[in-house]
Amino acid sequence: MNIRDSEMRVLEVLWERGEMPASQLYRILEEKIDWKKSTTYTVLKKCIEKGFVAREEPDFICVPLIDKSEIQEAKISDLLTRFFDNSMKVFLNTFIKREYLNEEEIEEIKELVGRLDEEEEKQEEQEEEK
Repeated sequence: MNIRDSEMRVLEVLWERGEMPASQLYRILEEKIDWKKSTTYTVLKKCIEKGFVAREEPDFICVPLIDKSEIQEAKISDLLTRFFDNSMKVFLNTFIKREYLNEEEIEEIKELVGRLDEEEEKQEEQEEEK
């Protein structure tokens, strides 16, 4: 997924505050990051062209069409492919070596791995039943 930082800024406002008129979006981005009106509308046009945002009438209401999790998943997939030979194991090893995790974060990761194991077991059971 090809999404620019500027497009992410537009989407982040829409995810945080919900759908809104383009004029309100412009005022928020002007206040947050000092964007000019023309910048907001140019980036918004790109978001619409790429299918990230819909424009609804009346009042040019901007509606996000993509969830943040979809972008996160696409970016992680791209990262794995480009830099880690599509290996989550290599990625996690690299990440853990560079990051210091506290006990709470370690426990959360263990829970996630446990859930993955459970899901894998369920899938295997379903395949065996077929």
